[in-house]
Amino acid sequence: MTELQQELAFVENGKVILKEQEGFPQREIGEVKDDEASAFQFFQDRYETLKEKVDKVQHQIETEDNKGSFLMKVLNLRESLSSYDGIGDFVALKERLDMLEKMLEDYINQNRKRNLDVKTTLVEEAKSYAANPDWKEATEKLKELRQRWIRVGAVDEDKKEEIENDFQAIYDEFYEKKKSFYEAKKEMMVTREKQYEALIEKAKKLQSQEKDSDQLAKKVESLVQEWKELENIPKDKYANLLKEFKKYTHRKSSGKASKATKKENNDKEKTGLLNELKEAKTLDSDKAVEIAKSIQQKWKNLGKTFDHSLNDEYFTLNDYIFEKHFLESLFKKKAKKDLGEKDAVKFKMNILRDLIARDQKELNVFEENLEKFNLGTQKLDKLVGFKHEKQKRKLTVKQQIMDELRDLNKNLK
Repeated sequence: MTELQQELAFVENGKVILKEQEGFPQREIGEVKDDEASAFQFFQDRYETLKEKVDKVQHQIETEDNKGSFLMKVLNLRESLSSYDGIGDFVALKERLDMLEKMLEDYINQNRKRNLDVKTTLVEEAKSYAANPDWKEATEKLKELRQRWIRVGAVDEDKKEEIENDFQAIYDEFYEKKKSFYEAKKEMMVTREKQYEALIEKAKKLQSQEKDSDQLAKKVESLVQEWKELENIPKDKYANLLKEFKKYTHRKSSGKASKATKKENNDKEKTGLLNELKEAKTLDSDKAVEIAKSIQQKWKNLGKTFDHSLNDEYFTLNDYIFEKHFLESLFKKKAKKDLGEKDAVKFKMNILRDLIARDQKELNVFEENLEKFNLGTQKLDKLVGFKHEKQKRKLTVKQQIMDELRDLNKNLK
């Protein structure tokens, strides 16, 4: 029997007794089967096995990324110390496991704070996407955002319900508004179709009631003008109604505006809307977004133009306004109150730097995957190309805002 074994345990009435250690009372751990030396060695070997388990979990914590997953293992090992049958320094093992628990709790707390910051940013991003009047684009962005949310780890329990509710509330409100929008749109389309059908009935009656050819031509021309001023309906519905309308108005119109004239008029209207956007760009971001939203549907309703650069300029201006509003929203959410102007600019630059890095990463992944696409149809190729251009444009706009902030920062003392 070694000196260490004698110091830690003894035999009484054929039983092996582990002596009291700090925090661990004296207790029986087994019995002598052959001789005392063999029994003591057996229980000392068992202690070494337990120590190896502690060594292993410590090594895993120090070398692996997902450190938090080992906390329960540490707690279970520490709990087992008071009942484990072995001879050795259990106080030393407890101190090591206490140290590992503290280290893991600090790590988990830091992680959860970082996760809360990430999720807070995602909540603001979700608000920005949900405010987009383009339902299709907004839905796509929100779906992508939810996947990113799922990949973010846990937050502190006292913050979990609040942040989850905030995030879910945005989605619930968005999908409720989307549902109401499409229900209202469906009703509106029915009303619009009835307006087209009413004009067809008027044109039909004119053919049987009006005998004066000049008067007939004028009245038909008036109906044609009314037809043009009606709001849009689905293309297939419109095509059928237009075919029916032309049966009663063909060659009766004294002349209708050419496609060229219509495009020219669209150019003028779009130029006017662009000027409104340019003025909005200089306003407070909330007011600018409000104006941009009011312009979006007007722009969408206008037809084709001669000058295709108008569309490029519009999308760039529109993205600039929404991206700047998103940046301001994040700044208000994350920045401390009463920041000086220069510190505020630097804080915005830090936020924007992270957003640019994220967008650049997404763009790189998209471009890497472009060669793998085998779409097979011109329509899908065009769709992918449009999405690619949109991603590049959003990144360019963010970089433009960053350049403006850098210039502002240089001019501030």
